[in-house]
Amino acid sequence: MAQTRRHLQAAVLALAVMVVGHNLTFLIAFGSDYSAKLASMGDGQGWDDTVGFILFAAVVLAIAASWRLAFLVRQVRAAYPAQRVGLSVSSYLRMLAPIWLKLFAISLVLFVLQENEERWAIGLAAPGLAVLSPVGSVSPILVFALVSLAFAAVVALFRVGFRCLEAIISAARTRSWAEGPMPYHPGARDPQSAPVSVISRNLAGRAPPVLVAA
Repeated sequence: MAQTRRHLQAAVLALAVMVVGHNLTFLIAFGSDYSAKLASMGDGQGWDDTVGFILFAAVVLAIAASWRLAFLVRQVRAAYPAQRVGLSVSSYLRMLAPIWLKLFAISLVLFVLQENEERWAIGLAAPGLAVLSPVGSVSPILVFALVSLAFAAVVALFRVGFRCLEAIISAARTRSWAEGPMPYHPGARDPQSAPVSVISRNLAGRAPPVLVAA
């Protein structure tokens, strides 16, 4: 289940990078003629609906991640009110690099496939990898590199935050289990119980008196 969820999250992120990079490339290249140019290449109402759905899914993903992060922060603050959580820059960069490379490569492949499918669907020749050539003065590769980097920066920030907070919570649980329950000492009295007098204790240990008939 967890693996399926991770794959779904990765797919949503890659698709979000693809649609943002796609539209941004043509928006920068054609400016006010952006919509007309997209329509001439097969990007009609269906494409707009696809973009809306993918971006909605990405927003839902961001809200879910924010809720989880807030939940973990509340847990840490409840257990350690004075605990200060800091993020390591080196850990963040190590997390950022592979996420960026994956998003960049997958979104670029999706862009090539999508552009070729659109041209083929309206009867134009499929350009193949030529869709990666500059559109006007704009390089799709550069646009996708920057867009995927922006997405990866946010994703890495969430993931490092998750790991840091979960490590604190896990350490607290491990320490609690290691300490274990308080040892039981026979004869030890519960400090919350009422005190027992010496007289009553002695009387409780004696046999009742024997009545002698007159």
